[in-house]
Amino acid sequence: MAARPRTSRRRWSETFKKRVVAEASEPGMTVTQIARRYDLDARRVSNWMKKFGPGVALVPVEVTTDSSDSPTSPTIEIDLPCGTRVRCGPEIDNELIRSVIAALRSKR
Repeated sequence: MAARPRTSRRRWSETFKKRVVAEASEPGMTVTQIARRYDLDARRVSNWMKKFGPGVALVPVEVTTDSSDSPTSPTIEIDLPCGTRVRCGPEIDNELIRSVIAALRSKR
């Protein structure tokens, strides 16, 4: 009996998985269509959908300027679907921002 050639496993980033799930969640799309588009097994896409859930979505971003802010103090505002607004200025520590985002993600 001849040994089967060993093939390397394919790996996908979490970003790619979420993009596939978002596309499969669009109205009128099926898991099978998306699986074929990316040459994936439909069961794999279904498993990703279970893992990342229906709440996975690409969020629109709007870049605006506010004349009341000075150019030396940029602010980032994140409006969450639940109505909460997260505002981060230059004085906020990056690690704190990471912690807040991680906490928000864990609430899904």
